[in-house]
Amino acid sequence: MNFKVLGLSAWGRGFTSPAELAALVDGGDATEAEFVVPKPEAISSRERRRAGLLINLAVMVAHQACEDGRVNKAEVPSVFVSAMGDTDITDYMCRKLAQPEKMLSPTKFHNSVHNAPSGYWSISAENRSPSTFVGAAQHSFGAGLLEAVSQANGADGPVLLVGYDIANKLPFSDVFAIAEHLACALVVAPEGFEAQSSQQAVDVSLEFAAGDAPQPQPPETPALAAIARANPQGVGLALIEKLLQARNGKLDMPVGYTLPAARSLALQLSIQPAATVD
Repeated sequence: MNFKVLGLSAWGRGFTSPAELAALVDGGDATEAEFVVPKPEAISSRERRRAGLLINLAVMVAHQACEDGRVNKAEVPSVFVSAMGDTDITDYMCRKLAQPEKMLSPTKFHNSVHNAPSGYWSISAENRSPSTFVGAAQHSFGAGLLEAVSQANGADGPVLLVGYDIANKLPFSDVFAIAEHLACALVVAPEGFEAQSSQQAVDVSLEFAAGDAPQPQPPETPALAAIARANPQGVGLALIEKLLQARNGKLDMPVGYTLPAARSLALQLSIQPAATVD
Protein backbone atom coordinates (compact mmCIF):
# COMPACT_ATOMS: atom_id res chain seq x y z
CA MET A 1 0.00 0.00 0.00
CA ASN A 2 1.45 3.36 -1.04
CA PHE A 3 0.52 6.83 0.15
CA LYS A 4 1.70 10.43 0.35
CA VAL A 5 2.25 12.64 3.39
CA LEU A 6 1.10 16.14 2.48
CA GLY A 7 1.32 17.87 5.85
CA LEU A 8 2.66 17.30 9.34
CA SER A 9 2.97 18.87 12.75
CA ALA A 10 3.93 18.04 16.33
CA TRP A 11 3.78 19.84 19.65
CA GLY A 12 5.88 18.95 22.66
CA ARG A 13 8.53 20.27 25.00
CA GLY A 14 10.81 22.43 22.82
CA PHE A 15 8.70 22.59 19.66
CA THR A 16 5.34 24.17 18.90
CA SER A 17 5.17 24.17 15.09
CA PRO A 18 6.45 22.30 12.03
CA ALA A 19 9.13 24.99 11.58
CA GLU A 20 10.43 24.65 15.15
CA LEU A 21 10.44 20.88 14.85
CA ALA A 22 12.34 21.06 11.54
CA ALA A 23 14.94 23.30 13.19
CA LEU A 24 15.47 20.72 15.93
CA VAL A 25 15.84 17.91 13.40
CA ASP A 26 18.35 20.10 11.56
CA GLY A 27 20.59 20.28 14.63
CA GLY A 28 18.82 22.53 17.12
CA ASP A 29 18.82 21.94 20.87
CA ALA A 30 15.81 21.80 23.19
CA THR A 31 17.19 19.83 26.12
CA GLU A 32 16.46 22.69 28.57
CA ALA A 33 13.17 23.77 26.99
CA GLU A 34 9.91 23.89 28.90
CA PHE A 35 6.53 22.75 27.65
CA VAL A 36 4.38 25.56 26.23
CA VAL A 37 0.63 25.19 26.74
CA PRO A 38 -1.14 25.42 23.36
CA LYS A 39 -3.79 28.08 22.81
CA PRO A 40 -5.46 27.33 19.47
CA GLU A 41 -6.93 30.59 18.20
CA ALA A 42 -9.55 28.68 16.22
CA ILE A 43 -11.23 27.97 19.58
CA SER A 44 -12.54 30.93 21.54
CA SER A 45 -10.62 31.76 24.73
CA ARG A 46 -13.65 30.78 26.80
CA GLU A 47 -13.86 27.36 25.17
CA ARG A 48 -10.08 26.84 25.38
CA ARG A 49 -10.26 27.19 29.15
CA ARG A 50 -13.06 24.64 29.28
CA ALA A 51 -11.41 22.27 26.83
CA GLY A 52 -8.28 21.41 28.81
CA LEU A 53 -4.78 20.49 27.73
CA LEU A 54 -5.49 17.26 25.84
CA ILE A 55 -8.15 18.80 23.59
CA ASN A 56 -6.16 21.97 22.93
CA LEU A 57 -3.09 19.91 22.01
CA ALA A 58 -5.03 17.81 19.52
CA VAL A 59 -6.84 20.76 17.96
CA MET A 60 -3.64 22.81 17.61
CA VAL A 61 -1.65 20.17 15.71
CA ALA A 62 -4.70 19.32 13.58
CA HIS A 63 -4.90 22.90 12.33
CA GLN A 64 -1.14 23.14 11.84
CA ALA A 65 -0.92 19.90 9.84
CA CYS A 66 -3.76 20.98 7.54
CA GLU A 67 -2.12 24.36 6.99
CA ASP A 68 1.22 22.69 6.36
CA GLY A 69 -0.39 20.28 3.89
CA ARG A 70 -2.54 22.96 2.24
CA VAL A 71 -5.73 20.97 2.53
CA ASN A 72 -9.22 22.29 3.16
CA LYS A 73 -9.84 22.09 6.90
CA ALA A 74 -13.59 22.11 6.38
CA GLU A 75 -13.59 19.01 4.17
CA VAL A 76 -10.84 16.62 5.26
CA PRO A 77 -12.00 13.46 7.14
CA SER A 78 -10.07 12.70 10.30
CA VAL A 79 -8.75 9.92 12.52
CA PHE A 80 -7.96 10.80 16.16
CA VAL A 81 -5.91 8.44 18.33
CA SER A 82 -4.86 8.29 21.97
CA ALA A 83 -3.43 5.60 24.22
CA MET A 84 -5.05 6.80 27.45
CA GLY A 85 -7.37 9.69 26.64
CA ASP A 86 -7.74 12.51 29.18
CA THR A 87 -6.47 10.88 32.37
CA ASP A 88 -6.83 14.15 34.29
CA ILE A 89 -10.57 14.11 33.70
CA THR A 90 -10.85 10.36 34.30
CA ASP A 91 -9.08 10.79 37.64
CA TYR A 92 -11.36 13.70 38.58
CA MET A 93 -14.53 11.76 37.70
CA CYS A 94 -13.50 8.61 39.57
CA ARG A 95 -12.65 10.59 42.71
CA LYS A 96 -15.92 12.52 42.56
CA LEU A 97 -17.97 9.37 42.03
CA ALA A 98 -16.28 7.76 45.04
CA GLN A 99 -17.63 10.54 47.29
CA PRO A 100 -21.00 10.33 49.09
CA GLU A 101 -22.28 13.27 47.02
CA LYS A 102 -21.60 12.40 43.41
CA MET A 103 -21.48 15.90 41.88
CA LEU A 104 -19.75 16.09 38.50
CA SER A 105 -18.90 19.16 36.45
CA PRO A 106 -21.05 18.99 33.27
CA THR A 107 -18.20 20.51 31.26
CA LYS A 108 -15.65 17.95 32.43
CA PHE A 109 -18.18 15.17 31.93
CA HIS A 110 -18.75 16.03 28.27
CA ASN A 111 -14.98 16.37 27.76
CA SER A 112 -14.39 12.89 29.20
CA VAL A 113 -15.41 10.95 26.07
CA HIS A 114 -12.64 9.88 23.72
CA ASN A 115 -14.08 11.72 20.73
CA ALA A 116 -14.16 15.10 22.53
CA PRO A 117 -10.99 16.36 20.75
CA SER A 118 -12.44 15.55 17.33
CA GLY A 119 -15.63 17.34 18.32
CA TYR A 120 -13.75 20.52 19.22
CA TRP A 121 -11.73 20.15 16.01
CA SER A 122 -14.81 19.80 13.83
CA ILE A 123 -16.40 22.90 15.39
CA SER A 124 -13.22 24.99 15.17
CA ALA A 125 -12.65 24.00 11.52
CA GLU A 126 -16.36 24.01 10.56
CA ASN A 127 -15.74 20.45 9.43
CA ARG A 128 -18.68 18.07 8.93
CA SER A 129 -16.70 15.21 7.42
CA PRO A 130 -16.53 11.80 9.16
CA SER A 131 -14.20 11.42 12.13
CA THR A 132 -12.95 8.17 13.68
CA PHE A 133 -11.33 7.51 17.07
CA VAL A 134 -8.78 4.72 17.57
CA GLY A 135 -7.39 3.66 20.96
CA ALA A 136 -4.88 0.82 21.22
CA ALA A 137 -2.51 1.67 24.10
CA GLN A 138 1.11 1.70 22.89
CA HIS A 139 -0.02 0.64 19.41
CA SER A 140 -2.40 3.58 18.97
CA PHE A 141 -0.44 5.70 16.49
CA GLY A 142 0.35 2.75 14.21
CA ALA A 143 -3.25 1.54 14.31
CA GLY A 144 -4.43 5.07 13.56
CA LEU A 145 -2.00 5.43 10.67
CA LEU A 146 -3.28 2.20 9.14
CA GLU A 147 -6.86 3.46 9.51
CA ALA A 148 -6.06 6.86 8.00
CA VAL A 149 -4.14 5.43 5.03
CA SER A 150 -6.90 2.88 4.39
CA GLN A 151 -9.52 5.63 4.43
CA ALA A 152 -7.44 7.85 2.15
CA ASN A 153 -6.99 5.10 -0.42
CA GLY A 154 -10.64 4.08 -0.16
CA ALA A 155 -12.00 7.60 -0.57
CA ASP A 156 -9.24 8.77 -2.96
CA GLY A 157 -8.53 11.91 -0.96
CA PRO A 158 -6.61 13.34 2.02
CA VAL A 159 -7.26 12.21 5.60
CA LEU A 160 -6.05 13.92 8.77
CA LEU A 161 -4.41 11.76 11.48
CA VAL A 162 -3.98 13.22 14.98
CA GLY A 163 -2.29 11.38 17.88
CA TYR A 164 -2.06 12.83 21.40
CA ASP A 165 -1.44 11.90 25.04
CA ILE A 166 -0.65 13.89 28.16
CA ALA A 167 1.60 13.03 31.09
CA ASN A 168 -0.24 11.05 33.75
CA LYS A 169 0.13 10.37 37.46
CA LEU A 170 -0.87 7.74 39.99
CA PRO A 171 -2.77 5.47 39.75
CA PHE A 172 -2.61 5.57 35.93
CA SER A 173 1.17 5.77 35.78
CA ASP A 174 1.38 2.41 37.55
CA VAL A 175 -0.51 0.84 34.65
CA PHE A 176 0.82 2.87 31.69
CA ALA A 177 3.35 5.56 32.55
CA ILE A 178 3.44 8.71 30.39
CA ALA A 179 5.94 11.36 31.44
CA GLU A 180 5.69 13.93 28.62
CA HIS A 181 2.90 15.81 26.84
CA LEU A 182 2.96 15.16 23.08
CA ALA A 183 0.74 15.47 20.02
CA CYS A 184 1.55 14.55 16.42
CA ALA A 185 -0.45 15.02 13.22
CA LEU A 186 -0.17 13.96 9.58
CA VAL A 187 -2.23 14.58 6.48
CA VAL A 188 -2.03 11.48 4.29
CA ALA A 189 -3.33 11.01 0.76
CA PRO A 190 -3.40 8.26 -1.91
CA GLU A 191 -0.32 7.62 -4.03
CA GLY A 192 -1.79 9.28 -7.12
CA PHE A 193 -3.15 12.37 -5.36
CA GLU A 194 -2.13 15.62 -7.03
CA ALA A 195 -0.34 17.80 -4.51
CA GLN A 196 -0.63 21.58 -4.70
CA SER A 197 1.91 23.66 -6.58
CA SER A 198 5.37 23.80 -4.93
CA GLN A 199 4.20 21.50 -2.14
CA GLN A 200 6.76 19.00 -0.87
CA ALA A 201 4.84 15.76 -0.53
CA VAL A 202 6.69 12.69 0.74
CA ASP A 203 5.94 9.30 -0.82
CA VAL A 204 5.74 6.34 1.54
CA SER A 205 5.21 2.65 0.88
CA LEU A 206 3.69 0.39 3.51
CA GLU A 207 3.95 -3.36 4.01
CA PHE A 208 2.62 -5.57 6.80
CA ALA A 209 4.76 -7.74 9.06
CA ALA A 210 3.03 -10.39 11.15
CA GLY A 211 4.39 -11.72 14.42
CA ASP A 212 5.47 -9.92 17.58
CA ALA A 213 5.79 -6.22 16.79
CA PRO A 214 9.32 -4.92 17.39
CA GLN A 215 10.10 -2.07 19.73
CA PRO A 216 9.99 1.13 17.65
CA GLN A 217 13.23 3.05 17.21
CA PRO A 218 13.34 6.51 18.84
CA PRO A 219 14.18 9.64 16.84
CA GLU A 220 17.81 10.30 16.03
CA THR A 221 17.57 13.83 17.45
CA PRO A 222 18.53 13.53 21.17
CA ALA A 223 15.97 16.07 22.44
CA LEU A 224 13.19 14.32 20.50
CA ALA A 225 14.31 10.85 21.57
CA ALA A 226 13.83 11.64 25.25
CA ILE A 227 10.29 12.88 24.63
CA ALA A 228 9.42 10.00 22.29
CA ARG A 229 10.41 7.42 24.89
CA ALA A 230 8.14 9.06 27.45
CA ASN A 231 4.92 9.15 25.40
CA PRO A 232 3.16 6.47 23.29
CA GLN A 233 2.78 8.98 20.45
CA GLY A 234 6.58 9.00 20.24
CA VAL A 235 6.47 6.56 17.32
CA GLY A 236 4.68 9.30 15.40
CA LEU A 237 7.37 11.80 16.37
CA ALA A 238 10.09 9.45 15.10
CA LEU A 239 8.21 9.04 11.82
CA ILE A 240 7.78 12.80 11.46
CA GLU A 241 11.53 13.26 12.00
CA LYS A 242 12.22 11.02 8.99
CA LEU A 243 9.53 12.74 6.92
CA LEU A 244 11.17 16.10 7.65
CA GLN A 245 14.55 14.70 6.65
CA ALA A 246 13.04 13.55 3.36
CA ARG A 247 11.23 16.84 2.78
CA ASN A 248 14.33 18.92 3.48
CA GLY A 249 16.57 16.98 1.11
CA LYS A 250 18.46 15.09 3.81
CA LEU A 251 17.69 11.69 2.23
CA ASP A 252 19.25 10.51 -1.01
CA MET A 253 17.75 7.01 -0.78
CA PRO A 254 14.65 5.42 0.78
CA VAL A 255 14.73 5.01 4.56
CA GLY A 256 12.83 2.32 6.45
CA TYR A 257 10.88 2.69 9.67
CA THR A 258 8.82 0.04 11.46
CA LEU A 259 6.11 0.83 13.96
CA PRO A 260 3.63 -1.43 15.77
CA ALA A 261 -0.06 -1.34 14.82
CA ALA A 262 -1.15 -4.20 17.12
CA ARG A 263 0.40 -6.77 19.43
CA SER A 264 1.10 -9.08 16.49
CA LEU A 265 1.20 -6.65 13.57
CA ALA A 266 3.78 -4.07 12.49
CA LEU A 267 3.82 -1.55 9.65
CA GLN A 268 7.05 -1.50 7.65
CA LEU A 269 7.36 1.90 6.02
CA SER A 270 9.76 2.97 3.29
CA ILE A 271 10.11 6.76 3.13
CA GLN A 272 11.21 8.14 -0.21
CA PRO A 273 13.26 11.30 -0.81
CA ALA A 274 10.81 14.14 -1.45
CA ALA A 275 10.28 15.78 -4.81
CA THR A 276 8.90 19.32 -5.08
CA VAL A 277 5.77 19.62 -7.21
CA ASP A 278 6.19 22.40 -9.81
